[in-house]
Amino acid sequence: MGLNYEQIRQCRDEVERELFMVANHDHCKRFHEETQLTAVVFLLIRCTSLLDSLVLIFQSRNLDGFQPVLRAFEESWNLAHELRLKEQRAKAIKWLAEANNTYLASIPVLNEFVKSRGDHQPPLGRDYGSLSELSHPTRSAAMNSVGTALLRLGSEGAEAEFRRAEENDQLRIPYALHRLIWLVIDQDDPRFISMPADTNHMQLAMKFFEAYGMVDSSP
Repeated sequence: MGLNYEQIRQCRDEVERELFMVANHDHCKRFHEETQLTAVVFLLIRCTSLLDSLVLIFQSRNLDGFQPVLRAFEESWNLAHELRLKEQRAKAIKWLAEANNTYLASIPVLNEFVKSRGDHQPPLGRDYGSLSELSHPTRSAAMNSVGTALLRLGSEGAEAEFRRAEENDQLRIPYALHRLIWLVIDQDDPRFISMPADTNHMQLAMKFFEAYGMVDSSP
């Protein structure tokens, strides 16, 4: 099933606009306050930007470039998730100060959070590991490049092999958008700092978010 690229972009635009509205909040002051909220909003806007790149790369069928950008999105989303936890205030402040070793999220911390929400087999470590493998000069990454090159050259059988990878990768785009929206709108978990986002400003995004759970779209 093909992606509705215009829907993805419109939802992303709504979320991005609302994040800039959140940035006007007193705890952020257009990124001039060194607070957890500022750190999280910075990272979520990076996520919206990278999501747009994912769509453009996927449309170009350059899946060799898709995996590294998806890894960059995952790293930004994971860190935004971690830094939104109240207990991670010190790390958020260090990240804003560009301290060493603060640019990666703690997968164990996130897995514990996910487990507490009812998922007893969180996929974060597995997903990040597979993306890292395809983002570094590994044999798997090189084989991925070979497949992409064979498609460009029009080699026999390359299209069928490429389509299998493409069908799996296209699911990662709505999955990414769904998680992005969730991290912006979740106000129920007491472990999170407040995110003063107004869902009335994100009506298309909310329709997408609510509909996503009604179909099996997980990668």
